[in-house]
Order: sequence, then C-alpha cells, then structure tokens
Amino acid sequence: MQEVQFYRDATVPFFELKLCDSGRLAYKKHAHEEYSLGIIQQGKSSFWCEGGTVEICPQTVVLIPPGVVHSCNPERAAQWQYKMLFIEAGWVKSFLASIGAPDCDQPLVRTMSRFKAAAMSRLVDTLASLLHPMAKEAQVMTLLEQMVTDSIRTAQLTVAKHLPKRKIIMEYLQDNFLHKVTLAELEQISGISRFNIVRSFKEEFSIPPHTYQTLLRINYAKKQLRQNRHILDVAYEAGFYDQSHFNKVFKSHTGATPEKYQKLK
Repeated sequence: MQEVQFYRDATVPFFELKLCDSGRLAYKKHAHEEYSLGIIQQGKSSFWCEGGTVEICPQTVVLIPPGVVHSCNPERAAQWQYKMLFIEAGWVKSFLASIGAPDCDQPLVRTMSRFKAAAMSRLVDTLASLLHPMAKEAQVMTLLEQMVTDSIRTAQLTVAKHLPKRKIIMEYLQDNFLHKVTLAELEQISGISRFNIVRSFKEEFSIPPHTYQTLLRINYAKKQLRQNRHILDVAYEAGFYDQSHFNKVFKSHTGATPEKYQKLK
C-alpha cells in the first residue's frame, strides 16, 4: 500500500476518503472544514485536541467536528495505520437533525468492540468500491449513526404519514431503475428528507431503495439474457460498471453467473 491514498466519487461529492499507512508524515496542529471520522487499524498514537491528550489504538474511532484543532503523534511510525473519512459539515448537521441527535461540536473518542470496529472498517472500504451512489450515501449514514448512537434521541417516524410517499419512491425506481438515481432526487419527488428515505423505505419494504433498484436491474437483465443478447451489452445497459461487477452481483442474486443462466434451458 502507498503511504497515503485519497478516494473521491463525483456521484457522491460530500465525502473524501483518506487511507494512511505511515507515521512518517508528521502533521502540525490543524483543523478541518469537514467532520472527520477516523478508524485506527494499527499502532498507537497520542491524540491531542485543544489542550487535552488521549491515547488511541486499534478499535478506537474518533469523530472530530469542523474547526477543532487537533494532532496525532504515533509511537512507532512503521506501525501506524488508519482510515479517515472527511464529510461535508452541512451534510452531517442535516443528518444528525434528521435522526434527532444533537449537533456534535466536541470530539468523540470511542473504543469499539473488535466486531463493531471491524464492521465499521468494512463499511469505509465499500466507499471506495463500485457501490451504487445511493448505497454509499446510506453507508455514510450508518457509520455516523453508529458513532453517535449513545447521544441519539431516536426520531419516531409516522408510518401513516410517509406510506404514500414511500410508494411514490418505489414507483419512481420502477420507472427509472436503469438510471443513476440519487437520494437527493428521491427527496425531490417524494418530499421525504433524504436522511430519512433509507430508513423509511426499509421499514415498509424490508430493503433500502438502492437494493430495490438493484433487484429491478437484475430482473431486467434476466429477461434480456433469455433473449440471447450479448452479456456485456446487457451489463452496461442494466447499469453495471463492467462485466466483472455484473457477474458478481448477478450471481449473488441468482446463484448462477449470467453466462450459466443464459445457457439454462
């Protein structure tokens, strides 16, 4: 792995991912304009933040609000490894408000269980994958909610109020599943805050909207494959990045690769 890598996704522009595998890069005391969510993977470091110091190590997760001055000084440079997710401040504030959580204006430093820390690390990894934009936005929501769980005042959604709007989202996806649909787009057509859409839709239909869209795409692909169309053409038409991505998702839903499915009689 390179010492530092960055990842951005133009379709989900509110976050940036940083992967660091070296302690040789010394950072002076600094602050970010964004919220910073860090997951420590290896090594130990002294985390200084506005006059206070705490030791952070594997299974430590840190959430730093915008404008908070901080620095890290790893004990052993060769062993220092972490992932950092920078998230646009306005987006985070809107999300916290949508789930009834108070604004986070002080750093949160939490030691997670090994299982939970590993799960959060895997969620971060998916942000640099070919995951659908809606799914990536949902992953960031999950990460933040897990981090602020103890301070959340759970927002109670009124099922009767949102039910017709959820149906609007379902019908919209049925009509537009071949396109890149975003949560902002679903918010506009439904009137439900995009920060509530994933949870609200899942409450009614048991799956999040991006999963529902994937199911529609797979069902469409099955029909096209049964017409003996070229697999690569079907993959791109159904909204998949390439044939490898298509093969993986198709098999996870059907138990067979597109090629094997097409040959079934």
